[in-house]
Amino acid sequence: MSAMKSVRHQFKHWFNNWLDKRQPKARTVTLSQKIIYILPSKFGLWYILLLILLYLLGTNYQNNLILLMSYMLFSVLLLALVLAWRNLHGLTVSCAPVLSAYAEEVLMVPVSLHSPQPRQQLQCNFSTNQPPSILEDNRQQLMVPLPTTKRGFLPLPRLTVHSYFPFGLFNCKSLLNLDYHYWVFPKPLATDPVVLNSDTSGSKNNSSEDFDTIRSYQAGDSLKLMLWKRLARDPANPAVKHAPSTPQPEPDWITIPSVSGAALELALSKACYLMIQLEQRSKPYGLRIKGTSISPSCGQPHLERCLRELALC
Repeated sequence: MSAMKSVRHQFKHWFNNWLDKRQPKARTVTLSQKIIYILPSKFGLWYILLLILLYLLGTNYQNNLILLMSYMLFSVLLLALVLAWRNLHGLTVSCAPVLSAYAEEVLMVPVSLHSPQPRQQLQCNFSTNQPPSILEDNRQQLMVPLPTTKRGFLPLPRLTVHSYFPFGLFNCKSLLNLDYHYWVFPKPLATDPVVLNSDTSGSKNNSSEDFDTIRSYQAGDSLKLMLWKRLARDPANPAVKHAPSTPQPEPDWITIPSVSGAALELALSKACYLMIQLEQRSKPYGLRIKGTSISPSCGQPHLERCLRELALC
């Protein structure tokens, strides 16, 4: 079994290198004769077997009608071969440049297909385990599912564009190496509720006692806050009402411990969940991870930056 796995791995490595030489990485790929591959389908193999049997039967019994039938079926086979190639030739393929998802999710990749001529029955997929996305109604974009397993900044796997047009006899395909990457963040794992650092136990009492504090009048103060009765008693010292400013919430710090293996993945998943919870509360948070410190803030760009640090940890 180990020898078979080794041979299979070597063949797969050789095949990928061969594909890379024929089609290097590119952001946009136009399908040409060099990167289009045509193989008979299961139905096509049975069709070819029937064609061979008819020909042998016709030559053995010298039956011209059976030979004529075999020649007609052979001409249909050649016609299907040419039409299958023309259906993919000249098609331009590209996709979105920046994508992100959480681990163990299915990332939907927008793939654009441009062609001056209408195409028929096009299918796209990244993995044979996922159902292919089928292009319908001559649209120029479709969403292709991509399963994600491990976190990180990963290159986009080969995109398979194929079609069984016109009669299902051939599987005409192209294995494209698109030069795009995508982010996979740790899977959020629910943990203990977020505890705010700011102490709110006595805030209401303090605010009620200090709400109407008095201070000296300053230029620019609203006349609505002026204490007119006090001004009448002491015109030389005008005073206004003053409401103390509400204290700003203290930022939360999320620290990733120096662990590895399953413990690290657990810590990253919990940190990811805490970040999402704090972001929903619009509460500032910072990140300390492997000697890197990200200052506390909030907002979608800050969340993206922190999640990328977790993905690369």
